[in-house]
Amino acid sequence: MIGMMSSVGDKILGRLVPRTVAKADTTFEKICYCKKSQGFYYRQICHVVGGYTSCGTCYLSSPCLLRARGRRGAGR
Repeated sequence: MIGMMSSVGDKILGRLVPRTVAKADTTFEKICYCKKSQGFYYRQICHVVGGYTSCGTCYLSSPCLLRARGRRGAGR
């Protein structure tokens, strides 16, 4: 009996209260490129609002961390 009343209550509530969809707004940094002659990364700040992404212009950021080639299995 209680289970039946609960399901009827859920149906009534589902019709009275509109369903919502959560969309998170966020900001993140994206690497544009690393200019080896200067030794710095260029980055841009991007925003996600309402499911749409937009990015600003690239700006000078931090020093490049150049990876040594052939070092994948160095711990073996």
